[in-house]
Amino acid sequence: MPASAEFMLFLKKFISQEPKLEQFFALNLSEEKVQAAVWTVRDGKTEIVKLGQSETWDGKNQEELLKAADQTLTAASAGIKPEPSGVIFGLPDGWVEKDAVSSEKKPLMKYLCDELELKPIGFVVTDTAIIAYLKIEEGTPISAILIQLSSSEINLILVKQGKIVGSQLVGRSGDLGADAEEGLSRFDKIDTLPARIVLYNGGGDFEEDKQQLLSFDWEEKLPFIHFPKVESLDSAITIRAVALAGGSEAAQSLGMEIKTPAAKTEATAAALGFVSGKDAAEEEITPAVPEEKPEPKPKLKFNWQPFAASLKKIKIPLPNFGARWPVLLGGGLVALLIILGLAYWYVPKARVVFYLEAQVINQELEITLDPDATSVAAGGSVLPVQLVTKAVSGSQSAPATGTKIIGDPAQGGVTIYNKTADSKTFAAGTVLLGGDNLAFSLDEETTVASRSATEDSEGVITITPGKADAKITAGNIGPDSNLAAETRLSFKQFSEDDYYAKTSGLAGGTAREVKAVSQEDLDNLAAALTADLINQAKAELGQSLGADQKVIETKDKLSLVDKNFSTAEGEAADELSLTGRLDYEGIVYRQTELDLLLKEAVKTKIPENFLISEFSGVEPGEVKEMILPISYEAKLLPRLDLAEIKKNLRGRYPEKVEEYLNSLPQFVSADIVISPKLPKVLKTLPRLTKNINLEIKPAP
Repeated sequence: MPASAEFMLFLKKFISQEPKLEQFFALNLSEEKVQAAVWTVRDGKTEIVKLGQSETWDGKNQEELLKAADQTLTAASAGIKPEPSGVIFGLPDGWVEKDAVSSEKKPLMKYLCDELELKPIGFVVTDTAIIAYLKIEEGTPISAILIQLSSSEINLILVKQGKIVGSQLVGRSGDLGADAEEGLSRFDKIDTLPARIVLYNGGGDFEEDKQQLLSFDWEEKLPFIHFPKVESLDSAITIRAVALAGGSEAAQSLGMEIKTPAAKTEATAAALGFVSGKDAAEEEITPAVPEEKPEPKPKLKFNWQPFAASLKKIKIPLPNFGARWPVLLGGGLVALLIILGLAYWYVPKARVVFYLEAQVINQELEITLDPDATSVAAGGSVLPVQLVTKAVSGSQSAPATGTKIIGDPAQGGVTIYNKTADSKTFAAGTVLLGGDNLAFSLDEETTVASRSATEDSEGVITITPGKADAKITAGNIGPDSNLAAETRLSFKQFSEDDYYAKTSGLAGGTAREVKAVSQEDLDNLAAALTADLINQAKAELGQSLGADQKVIETKDKLSLVDKNFSTAEGEAADELSLTGRLDYEGIVYRQTELDLLLKEAVKTKIPENFLISEFSGVEPGEVKEMILPISYEAKLLPRLDLAEIKKNLRGRYPEKVEEYLNSLPQFVSADIVISPKLPKVLKTLPRLTKNINLEIKPAP
C-alpha cells in the first residue's frame, strides 16, 4: 500500500471517532413557575436540545411543585433516548445562602430529586445566569436595571459592568414606575444609574408594563444621564440562561472541553455564580460527578496548529519509511488540502433574509363567539371560546382635589321689641334678617310682653314697646355675621311695625377653605381600582392559560362591586381610599383558530401565486351579544420556489446574490450573514443548499 494511502486510512479512522453526546436536564425554579430544558455539549459548545413548557405552582405546596416539574421535564425529554438524569438547577437568589441551598429549601430540593430520580450536578443563581448569558450574547458586560415581574412583587437588580450592585424586592402597587422608583431609591451612594431597563418573568405580555415605565418621569426623580431605554426579554430567556450559561460551567466541572466563544469573554464559574461539587439539596443526594479518569486525549481540530500539536502529544510511533519519506510528506500535504477543501465545502453556513414589498388587504369581519363550538368550520365565522370568571379584590387611595369652606357661625344676644298691644311668643328657630341677606335664628323660645303707655302731668301719653332678651345664631358660617351692638334686625315673618330686634353684639363667625372629596375624585379612584383589578385578574388568568390562548374582555360587565369609600362626596379630607371587588368576566380563545378565520375571510381576495405572510393591525372591537367585530390587514407576498432560489444562490459572492435577488418580484432589500468568517476571496455562500437558510419577510 502506498505511504499516502496508509496515512489517509489512519486519518480517516482517527477523524471518524465521534464521542456519543451526553445530555442533561436544566430545571429553573421560582416562587411561581417551573421550566425545564434538555442541553448537551456539541463541538465544545453548550446547546439546547429541547425546551419544556413553563408550568405554574403556588409557591408553597411541594406536591404542586413536583407535579409542575414532572410535566415540564416530561415535555422537554419527549422523544429523547436515553432520558437524562443529571440536572443543573436555576434558583432564585432568596433560595441561596453563602453559595449553598438555604436550609429552608434543602428538604424541598431533596424531595424533588428523590421523587423524580434526578442526579444534581449543581445549581446557578438565576439572576446571575441571565447576566452572564446576556454578556455572552452581547459580547460585553451589561449595565442595566433588571426587573423580574411576578403577580405580587418585583425583584429589582442593579447591574454595572456585569456585576450586581444590589437587589431590592418591592411589592406591586399597580404603578410599575413608582414601584421601580421606590426600589432604586433604596440604593445608597449611587451617582448615576444605567439608562437601560430590562423586564423579564418567564412569560406574559410586557406592553402595559413598558408603557408605565416609558410614561414615568425618570430624569426628574433619579440620577439618570438620559431617559432610560425600556426593553423586555423573551419568555424562555431564563431557562436558556440556566441551560447555556450555567450548563457551560457544569460541563467544565464534569471534565468536558468547552470552547471560548470568539470575540467574547468567557464567563467564569465564579462570575456566573455556578456552584458545583456541592449538593443541590442535602448531603444524602449523590451528585452526578464522574469518577476520576486520566486526562482525555486531545480532540482533533480542523486547523493546522492544534492538529499538528495533537500528533506530537499523542506521540504515535511512525514506521521507518526510509526513501519513501518525501512521498509520505507529499501525501500528508495532499490529505491536508483535501481536509481544507472538504471543510470549505461542508462547513460554511449562510442566513439570507430578503424583504419583499407586500400587498395589503384591509378586511373587516364579524365573528360569532360560541362556547359550545369545538372547532373552526371551513368557510365559517364561528370562533370556539371558553367563558371564564375571576373574582379579585383590592384597595387604592388617592389625594382629594376638591375644596370646601368650613368654619363657625356667629352667636350673640339680641333684644326683641313688641310694639303691639298683645304679648308675643317666638318659637325657637324663628328667623331674623339683617343687611346683606344675613339670616339668624332664635336659639330658644322667647316671650315678649305687650307695649305699655304712660301719661305725664301735662297729659302727654308715651308708648313703650315690650321687650325681652334672647340668644341667636347666624344661619351661615363666616365673619360676615359678626355684627356690632345696636344693629337692627327684622323678623322674616312679621312687619317691623309690629316687631323688631337689636343686637347686643355678635361674634365667633369664622370660615376657611380646606381639601374635600369631589365627585370627580370618587369617579377617578373607582376607575383606577377597576383598571388595577382588571390587570390583576388578567395576570392570574394568564398563569393558567396556554401559550396559544388569549383573553377578550367583556367590557360592559367589568365594574366594581362591594365598593366602600372611606369618605363621602363633599366631606373634608386630604385623602380618600376605596376597597372593592371585581368579578372579571373574559372570553378565552385560541390564536391559531382566530388566524384560521382571518385567513378564511380573505382567501378569495388573494391573487394567484401569492400567499399570506402575516396579519397586522388586528384591532378587535367591543363584544356585544357574543359578536366580536374585528378589523385587520393581511400582508401578501409572492409565492416563490425556495429550492430553486437556493440553487441560484449557492457558491455566489454576496454582491452577486444581491444582483440575483433584485430579479425576484417585489424585492426590496436583503440581509446576508455567512459563518464562519472567511477571507473575502473565499467569502461565498455555501456550496450545499442545505446550509443556506432562507427567510422571506415583508419590507418594513
